[in-house]
Amino acid sequence: MNRELMRKNEIPTEDEDTSLFMYVLSSIYMYLFVVVLAMVMAINTMVVNWEKDITGSITVQIIPVENENKRIDTEKTQEQLNRVLQFMENVSGVKNVQLLDSKAIEKLMTPWLGNKVDVNALPIPQLLDIQLKNDANINYDELTIGLHKITPNASIDNHRLWLNRLLKFASSLKTLALSVLFMVVVICAFSIYYSARTSLGINMNTIEILHIMGAQDDYIARQYARSYAKIGFFSGVIGLMFAIPSIILVRKYGISTGSGLLNGAGLSGFHWFIMMTTPVLSLGYSLITAYYTVRKSLEKMC
Repeated sequence: MNRELMRKNEIPTEDEDTSLFMYVLSSIYMYLFVVVLAMVMAINTMVVNWEKDITGSITVQIIPVENENKRIDTEKTQEQLNRVLQFMENVSGVKNVQLLDSKAIEKLMTPWLGNKVDVNALPIPQLLDIQLKNDANINYDELTIGLHKITPNASIDNHRLWLNRLLKFASSLKTLALSVLFMVVVICAFSIYYSARTSLGINMNTIEILHIMGAQDDYIARQYARSYAKIGFFSGVIGLMFAIPSIILVRKYGISTGSGLLNGAGLSGFHWFIMMTTPVLSLGYSLITAYYTVRKSLEKMC
C-alpha cells in the first residue's frame, strides 16, 4: 500500500447513525463508571477515617447516682467522676482525657431527642472522651475491672462492635459498587464488539477490495481502532462533564445531613486526578477492544 493510501480512511467506520448511537451509549457508560468509581474511592476514604477516629479513642460513661437526696447524689456522682478521671489519666497508652460538658452532650443527643427536649433535666451519664496514643495496647478486660473497682456505675465502650458493623456495611457497599464497575466495563466491551462486527458485515465488500489491493488485517483493524478511540475519548469527556456535578451534589447533600460518618467520605486531589484521566482510559480501552475485535473477526472470515 502506498503512503497516500495509508493516510486515507477507506472504510466508513463512522456511519452517522452508528456513531451517534455509540457516542450516546459510551457517554452513559462513562458517566456511570466515573460516578461509581468516585463512590468506591469515597468508601475507601470513609473506612480509613472511621478506623482512625474510632479506634483511636474510647468512651467511658459514669451513670449518675440516683437515691433520694439530690444534693448527696450529685456529690457522690462527682466524687466517682473525679476518681475515674484520675484512674484513666494514669492508664498506660492514654494520650488525653476530656470530660464532655453539657453543651457537647446536648449536641450529641439533639439528633435523637430533638431541640425541644431539655437534656439537662434527663439523667444523662457523664462522658469521658479518651484519646489513645498511636502505639497504645489497651487491655480492655483489665481496664473494665479497674473501673468497676472504683464504681459499678462506670462502663467503657471501645467502639469495636460499632466499627465492625460499619466496616461490614462499607464492605457491602464497596462490593456492590465494584460489581457495577465490572458490569459497565464488560457491557461497554460487548457494545464495541457488536458495533464493530456489524460495521465489518456492512463494509465487507470494501474490505475484500482492500485485501485484493494488498491491505493486511492489521491495517484494517487500525482504522477501526482509531475510529473507536475517538468515540471512547469524547464519550469519556462527555460522561466526565456530567459526572462531576453529580458527585459534587451528592457530596453537598451528604454534608447537609450533618452525619459525621458521611463527612468522612471525602475525595482527595489524587482521587480527582484519577477521575480526570478516565477519558484517556476510555480511549485506550476502546482502541484495544476494537482492534482485537476486528483482527479476530477478520481471521475467522478468511
